[in-house]
Amino acid sequence: MKRRAAAYLVFLSVLALLPARAVAAPDPTDRSRELLKINCKNAFRRREVTLFANGTIRLRDGRLGDEALGLLELGRDELDAIVRRLAAEDLGPSDRPSAGPTGDWVERCQLDLELRNRPLQVFNFGRYDALPLALDHVVKIADELGDRIKNLQASDTLPSDYTATPGDVLRRFDGQLYKVIRFTDDNRAVELEGVVQPFELFVPVGEMKNEFKVLVSRKP
Repeated sequence: MKRRAAAYLVFLSVLALLPARAVAAPDPTDRSRELLKINCKNAFRRREVTLFANGTIRLRDGRLGDEALGLLELGRDELDAIVRRLAAEDLGPSDRPSAGPTGDWVERCQLDLELRNRPLQVFNFGRYDALPLALDHVVKIADELGDRIKNLQASDTLPSDYTATPGDVLRRFDGQLYKVIRFTDDNRAVELEGVVQPFELFVPVGEMKNEFKVLVSRKP
């Protein structure tokens, strides 16, 4: 028994002398290396979502030249889960969208995807184009990341001094786009028509800010 105890003590002493396993230090370039970036803009607004390799999400959203900025840090497990979802989508050179509606109000988007050990992939499309399934999934992931940043909500409202003008394109709270056509004869309501869907609305002037959240574009 004494021999076994002595041998065990020697074994513990040897273990204590062995160098501890090194923990990999974070790569300093991860702070600037972009895994995913989607930049959508029209003549009036821009929304850009970027996922960096260190887990930072950056959102720029608002009027061109006056975008609000928000940041969010993902934990390592969350980041790894997002990267796995992105890597699972098989994006090929043939994944090009079918053209949808066009116009000054339609956002044009560029999506850049560059996962580790994979070449950079770039896709350009309109917000209402028919996207291939894999590309559509990646765009939805990007939108989900941007939607996690809540401190930009104040910037995503109609201007405090907003007055409807024929030709304005507005985004309703349900996400649908509507174009201002005219005021009613008594000037108490605004007539609008759907840009993508063939709907017509009459909204009381005082309720415009309760129905719509973003002025997407305005005729110069």
